[in-house]
Amino acid sequence: MNKFTLLILGLLIVFLNCDGRDRINKTPQEVLIENQLLDSFSENIKYFPKAYTETTTDTILSNGYRVTIKNYSDMKNSVLKTFETDSIINKHYFRENISEVEVFKDDEQIFKQIINDDFLSLKIADYISNEIYIDELKSLETNTVHLVASLCIPRTANCPIYDITIDEKGMHKIKKQS
Repeated sequence: MNKFTLLILGLLIVFLNCDGRDRINKTPQEVLIENQLLDSFSENIKYFPKAYTETTTDTILSNGYRVTIKNYSDMKNSVLKTFETDSIINKHYFRENISEVEVFKDDEQIFKQIINDDFLSLKIADYISNEIYIDELKSLETNTVHLVASLCIPRTANCPIYDITIDEKGMHKIKKQS
């Protein structure tokens, strides 16, 4: 009985000493570093947009043009922006937008193109393309189709805008606005 009492008393002392007093003045990050677990919790990865998105716009102008624009997210190509906050490495992946444009004049297709960096003759790695839209007022005033395309560096105000003019023969001109 005496040995049993000593065994219980020994186990009780061991369990009472495992109360975490040695970690009371340490931050959770210090404890993770001490146990070499910080690397597994120190990355925050996000994608923008999170999932595949697609929009289709079909516009009929009173000057005889019909424009179809299909914008969708490229799930394979993205631009990575990395920054650190409170020892957490944030990795934000911004997915490219691809735009397929078809222009018809009097129900005859005159222009069909995928608008991306290659079409705009740009080889800039940090820019992603935004959606393309029609400048309807300018299109009606000039009897051509004016598309507005912009490329942006994510999380900045650096967004050059391009004006794409398509005439009635399907010829196009690209002009950088800003």
